[in-house]
Amino acid sequence: MDRQTEDESGRGDSGWQAARLGLADILRGLADWQLRQIITTAMAPAIYVVCVGAVLALNLFVALQAFQQSLAAGLVWLLLIMPITSIAGIVIVRVVLESLLSLFRIVVHMESLMEQLHTLRGQTESIADRVEDLPLPRIQFWRSRRRDSEEKKP
Repeated sequence: MDRQTEDESGRGDSGWQAARLGLADILRGLADWQLRQIITTAMAPAIYVVCVGAVLALNLFVALQAFQQSLAAGLVWLLLIMPITSIAGIVIVRVVLESLLSLFRIVVHMESLMEQLHTLRGQTESIADRVEDLPLPRIQFWRSRRRDSEEKKP
């Protein structure tokens, strides 16, 4: 029993520690004035929570406005329209945010591929320099067979 509670408290501490480290990374990224580090993917959960809160607050505001017009309009908005608009708004926020995150992830992967390409380019150049010194037969691909056969005929 004691081990289980220690494990659970250890997991809780590591979760808080991970959250603190994530927050520290976000704050460091916000201080990057040259925008060299992409922090949008780390901030996505917070952006999502803020947007969902904004959708719900807007719907509550409209519901209050409807209640000011009449009790029937307020009840219609609160019971029929507000759930639909809330769900639709949250879905739209989610789709837009996931699309943007996909775009940012593509950029991050492209940067990683470019780094690997530069590494590969350096390696192939060093191999090409070593091979040029070796006495290997050269195959000339740019000569056509017709031209070779025409040159041999005369």
